[in-house]
Amino acid sequence: MGNDSAPHTDTAQPPYVEDPDALKQFVAAMPSLIVMLDAEGTVVACSDRWEDLFAPSSESEETDGTEARSFFDVFVDPDEVWADTFADCLADGETRRGYVRPLTRTDGTSYWVDWEVRPWRTGSPKAEIGGVLVYLSDRTGQHRAEVTRRQVEQRFDALIGTISEGVLLMDDRGIFRDCNDAAQDILGRPTDEIVGSRFNDDTWNGLREDGTPLPNVEFPFWRAYVERETVPDEVMGIYPPDAPPRWIRVNSQPLFHEGQDDPYAVLICFDDITDEKLKEEALQTSRDLLSSVLSSSLDAITVLSTVRGETGRIVDFECELVNPQAEKLIGHTADSLVGHRLRRIMPEQEENGLYDAYCEVVETGEPMETEVQYETEEGMAWFQVMAVSVDDGVAVTFRNITERKEAAQAMAAANAKLERRNRALRDFAYIASHDLQEPLRKIRAFSNLVLEDYGDAVDETGQDYLARMQDAAERMSQLINDLLVYSRITTQAQPFEKVDLNRIAKNVRNDLDLRIAELDGTVEIGALPTIEADPTQIRQVFQNLIGNALKFHKPDEPPRVEVDATVEPASESLQQNGRLAASCSEMCRLTVRDNGIGFEESYTDRIFSPFKRLHGRDEYEGTGMGLAICRRIVERHGGDISVESRPGDGTTFTVLLPVARGEGDSASEGARSTDPATSA
Repeated sequence: MGNDSAPHTDTAQPPYVEDPDALKQFVAAMPSLIVMLDAEGTVVACSDRWEDLFAPSSESEETDGTEARSFFDVFVDPDEVWADTFADCLADGETRRGYVRPLTRTDGTSYWVDWEVRPWRTGSPKAEIGGVLVYLSDRTGQHRAEVTRRQVEQRFDALIGTISEGVLLMDDRGIFRDCNDAAQDILGRPTDEIVGSRFNDDTWNGLREDGTPLPNVEFPFWRAYVERETVPDEVMGIYPPDAPPRWIRVNSQPLFHEGQDDPYAVLICFDDITDEKLKEEALQTSRDLLSSVLSSSLDAITVLSTVRGETGRIVDFECELVNPQAEKLIGHTADSLVGHRLRRIMPEQEENGLYDAYCEVVETGEPMETEVQYETEEGMAWFQVMAVSVDDGVAVTFRNITERKEAAQAMAAANAKLERRNRALRDFAYIASHDLQEPLRKIRAFSNLVLEDYGDAVDETGQDYLARMQDAAERMSQLINDLLVYSRITTQAQPFEKVDLNRIAKNVRNDLDLRIAELDGTVEIGALPTIEADPTQIRQVFQNLIGNALKFHKPDEPPRVEVDATVEPASESLQQNGRLAASCSEMCRLTVRDNGIGFEESYTDRIFSPFKRLHGRDEYEGTGMGLAICRRIVERHGGDISVESRPGDGTTFTVLLPVARGEGDSASEGARSTDPATSA
């Protein structure tokens, strides 16, 4: 019943007395709560304290003694708990005791008592039990305090369970006695790891805001206990198990009993500000980074906010920020610039049109870029000015481009010089195609007339001279034509376009059909890719390489030519030397392989030079310009050409060409100016 603990039974022999009156006197003299009952439950004797506490509630119940009053006249026993206890004790003669049992008077007054019921006998130990002695200890005050404490704790638990803040209750020894769910979530620990632990256990590790360790004795809730006053809004870091620190804002309130100077506990309320703290740290990092960028930037940077008139129209700008380079450019310190009007501190920006440009950037939101000249400490300098809209203002960057301007001017001068040289080359081509070819045509024409009209009059030696003269004129004409082709590779080039190498190679093979048939040779063409190139010049490369393979065949073996290609990553060496744009990612590796006579490896560089021949004119025809033309074309395309050969083992030419043209490719992509020689 209630909080009554299970009754304890004592098998010791009950007290016996020869004179019941002596026992009555003994009971009456006891200072504690004791009553002597007979077997019917009638009060035989009681102590003064019993009488004072449990006296009759009305005058009509008072008597001269206590004999006529029953225990159950004073106290109600609806569940017969007391009656059963008395009966059990009378039946077996054993003592019983218990704790915190309710005892309710007939007027409704309740008490909570620790109790002991002991039987008593008269005469010998084996005599009949005469009744029981009831010993009581009043625990009503303690019970009510405990009930009150439990109610407070329940209300406290209900309260802290409904708030989102973490709540801890720490006693005067620094031990955490209670916590809510939010505290568990924030601290990353279950209740059984929090409640019962002490604030300075090894499991609790703190951080100051600067990231240094915070000693446990400096935890704000312990300081609140030691200092006996509230410690509000303290920010600290706390480490959950195996996790980064959580940042909390703590309010610590010491709790006092009335009239006491020392707190019996500290109420700790805290909220999780980790996200807020991380955002602040990220923002500060961004600010530090921005400050570092502004300080280390080689560009002059200023931030200007608009100053508007009553109508809302921009009437000026106010300087909000300048970096060290801007201070150097303007010739004033940041202190003398920030907070001042643009038209006063930098009137030249209104004169050169920058002020109006800033206004347009603010109104339209479109960025602006221009170039202006400024007078600096080193003299006149060129600056690239870029302005972008920032809130209701502009961020302006001044970049010194003087060196770039001077380089551009130098490049323009070099281009002009190159153009003059190209013009001279075009003039040479014109002369070669007109002025030099014309005398050769006359030599051939007159020598033919001599042979036709005076052939009979000229002896055999004279005819041989005339034939040699015609042959020399023919070779001279071919040499001039080859030089003209060589010069036109860059001066009369065509724009790059998609070129199907299969189609080009097959067309060249068709052109050489008669020659191939005469030699009983073969030209095998594999799978070739499509690339961006000058189709006319690529055809010239195929014509020269396949033609050479047929020309330099073994006398006793039909020529066999194999043309093949693969696509592979772009050559870094070509990109590094500037012939190939860095954006070009793929190259076509074209190979032309034959079974011809071959040549010594020492001649691999010589054969690509103009007019270089490895054989006499009597052995093989040609001017020695074919491979030089090939190399010039390949280099113009941003590629490379190489050769491998051994005497008697044939020759393999390898040509590297970009598959697609990249922006900024140094190779010529546009058609050149018209060559005067085209009119020849």
